[in-house]
Amino acid sequence: MRLHSWLVLTVLGLAPFAAQAATQPPAPVLVTSAGNEDSMLLGVWDGKRWISPPAAAPLVWGNTVYRVQGLSGSSVNAVGGSPVSFDAPCPDAFSVTLTPNRVPNATQLATRADLNARPRPVTALPIQHSLYAGAVQAELVRRGLKNPVVQIRSVTRADLDGNGSDEIIIEATHFAENTAGDPLPPVNAQAGDYSVLLLRFVVNGQVKTAVLGADVVLKSGTIDAPRNGLRERLEGIADLNGDGRMELVTSESYYEGDTLDALTWTPAQGPKRVLETGCGA
Repeated sequence: MRLHSWLVLTVLGLAPFAAQAATQPPAPVLVTSAGNEDSMLLGVWDGKRWISPPAAAPLVWGNTVYRVQGLSGSSVNAVGGSPVSFDAPCPDAFSVTLTPNRVPNATQLATRADLNARPRPVTALPIQHSLYAGAVQAELVRRGLKNPVVQIRSVTRADLDGNGSDEIIIEATHFAENTAGDPLPPVNAQAGDYSVLLLRFVVNGQVKTAVLGADVVLKSGTIDAPRNGLRERLEGIADLNGDGRMELVTSESYYEGDTLDALTWTPAQGPKRVLETGCGA
């Protein structure tokens, strides 16, 4: 039985016993990138495990009702169609059309509408703070950059695991040939270029850092052997499967392509990739 029909019958008190006793339908995860119309299927939680495309595509029902939300702001509902393969050059990637159709100016996640995808606040913080700059600098120096140019792009606060202690996600990127606005990954990266995504958390009163994604360029590429730069970015935070813990959706983009990941995180286990998709030349 389709989710929207099940919800209507339940509200009316007409849902049959079998439907009430049945397990929840799969929970798809869709990502709509800024400036795009259609969403990309990141994967599905089937009640027991995470499933990435293309195995997830047959589990996504048409006419599923989704809650659509960015990192900040209110959510809206939309109805999704069935997944459609991108075909060449990315046959294992799938798009899903949402109705009403919106073109967002920032990345949005779509999760099953009956899930509480935002059980706790997600807050954008000011980026001008010496603690954040110090954390980025320390990580870059640890990776071999002697005098890095620290450029923080975003700082986000959220209690991911619901333990009452907030985590901080820091996104920092510097490309020498592209410093203004929203920097694009260079075709040929230069020494000193980097993009890192860090998660700061507290355990027993001590602040620790986990690396969610990192690309640090120690040696410039050449015309004959270019070295693509990578851009690490936080795309969304949401409880994707209804277990009360919020996952992180991140991207790694490069010239003419990108990948999307969903990461679980706990202080004990650290970040763990559970879903992945992407498309590129």
